[in-house]
Amino acid sequence: MPKAFLNPHMRLSFTAIIALLAFGLRPAAGTPKCPAQDELLAKAEIVVEARVKSLSIGESGLLLTENFPSRMVRADLEIKRVIKGKFLGKEATVYGAVYPPGPFMELTAMALSYGFDGRDTFEWELSRREIGDDVALFSMNACNYHKFPDGAVAPR
Repeated sequence: MPKAFLNPHMRLSFTAIIALLAFGLRPAAGTPKCPAQDELLAKAEIVVEARVKSLSIGESGLLLTENFPSRMVRADLEIKRVIKGKFLGKEATVYGAVYPPGPFMELTAMALSYGFDGRDTFEWELSRREIGDDVALFSMNACNYHKFPDGAVAPR
């Protein structure tokens, strides 16, 4: 076994990326489409009004097999207010696997409009995913509630 996998931090990181990819691949693997946004809002535990401070797609830095995709999406959110549930932080970081695509076009539009007051906020469910005993992250690949301003949502 390579020395990198003996390091507890590397094992945790590897577990995190596998969990992200497993959560992210569900819709592509033939599961049903996400419910309507009003149903997702009703089931959501934490919903915030947020702004995208930064959005990036890049290498995860994890040591994976040769044919395994290692790219991840990261969105740094600035929390303006809590709409539903309890969240004390003023910032949150949301992670996702590149496949299947989530609302990345909309998040990109929101990142580009950061600073245009009144047009740069949107509603987003902070969907917590446990990836270990003491480790969790906010995922963007699950069926999350989101509501973007009309100009940010492209017709599909």
